[in-house]
Amino acid sequence: MDENIGEIFCKHLKKEIDKVWTSETKPKIMNEEDKANFETSTNCWICRKDFEEDEVRVRDHCHFTGKYRGAAHQKCNALFRKPKFVPVFFHNLSCYDVHLFVKNLNSMGEGNIDCISNTEEKYITFSKSIQDEEGILKYKLSFLDSFKLMASSLDKLVNNLKPEQF
Repeated sequence: MDENIGEIFCKHLKKEIDKVWTSETKPKIMNEEDKANFETSTNCWICRKDFEEDEVRVRDHCHFTGKYRGAAHQKCNALFRKPKFVPVFFHNLSCYDVHLFVKNLNSMGEGNIDCISNTEEKYITFSKSIQDEEGILKYKLSFLDSFKLMASSLDKLVNNLKPEQF
């Protein structure tokens, strides 16, 4: 086993997330059903409030995928931004050898590390802030335990699925 596996994991994770974060905004993709949805929408999909007669409606889309999300108020759409929170799930995080890479989080760059721990080697959750060159927060990685959400082994959970659900 590579002795620097924690550092390798942290650098690879940051590289993959940076690819998504720095990717160009994808052009809007709308099929006929999406176009009909926009024309017949009576309320904003973001705030759920009705459109007034004189209000400008816009076609909101995901900037990562280009997929149309719904009709929105122009103001709601302008305020709807990329999230700064990136969840990283581990199954059974608090009992995993997570301490192997926690000490390597600084290899991801500048930014604070926040931690809630039970012991020196058992963590409830922790996060790493990633800053840009000017020291401004780009995003925050939050490491979460999926076992706390579904207290069963991954093997048991997978065995409950039909092949077409994978």
